[in-house]
Amino acid sequence: MTTPTEELHQQLNSWKEEVNEVRNEVKMMRERLEQINLSKASREVMTQVEHFENRLLRQREVADEMHHDIKQCAKKLADTPVTVVHDDRPVDDFDTIQTRMEIFQKLYVALKEDFNHFMP
Repeated sequence: MTTPTEELHQQLNSWKEEVNEVRNEVKMMRERLEQINLSKASREVMTQVEHFENRLLRQREVADEMHHDIKQCAKKLADTPVTVVHDDRPVDDFDTIQTRMEIFQKLYVALKEDFNHFMP
């Protein structure tokens, strides 16, 4: 039987794994864009490539922030003193992290769909 705290830690670990998977997928998408960059694509295609490069860069930044914040939340749940404070994003409340993770997942799915629609 698992305790509620153990369940929360399991969920946090699951999210960390998911965020790492997103990081890996973003890296592969950026590599695919690089192949187009090296080709002699039209100006219109290159504009779209730049657009996706920017979105992927931001997605990677958000993934890094989520990974860090999930780790901080796990430390707080483990009663480890956490001195990290982010004025722009809460890291110590599980429910807030859960809401942020849901938004992260939703936005990533939309990005991935757009990307797959763009790619030949």
